[in-house]
Amino acid sequence: MKKLLLAFGLASTLFISCNSTKEASTSLPIDMLTATNWQVTEINGKAINKADFGNGAPTAMFTTDNKITGKGGCNGYGGSYNLNDEGGINISQLMSTKMYCENAKGETTYMQVLETVDAAKVEKDKLTLMKGVDAVLVFTAVKEN
Repeated sequence: MKKLLLAFGLASTLFISCNSTKEASTSLPIDMLTATNWQVTEINGKAINKADFGNGAPTAMFTTDNKITGKGGCNGYGGSYNLNDEGGINISQLMSTKMYCENAKGETTYMQVLETVDAAKVEKDKLTLMKGVDAVLVFTAVKEN
């Protein structure tokens, strides 16, 4: 009987340990995502040129109630996002203002790429949004003054 209880206890401990390790390694830290204002530094593997966005680099802010807001460089935008336990993200229902800004050719690319992302990872002050295994948008945390 003691051997049976010992085996059951060991199996339970192993199961709980494996389960918690899996959760910690695959889920996106929502608090790091939502507690930060993000600014784009790369699109499709290339450093951005702020001059291509009219009024500065695009930004993104994620809220705890699954909303995303920001500036595409010229226009403001908003939409929804959903996360899953494997680090996946889905951004949808994006809408933006339609102001004219000279030299804002990069804004269209940013908005198109933003709608295609399906995975995310946060590391310190860096947010990477991916399509499959490819990093398509890289953001850095905006430092508060």
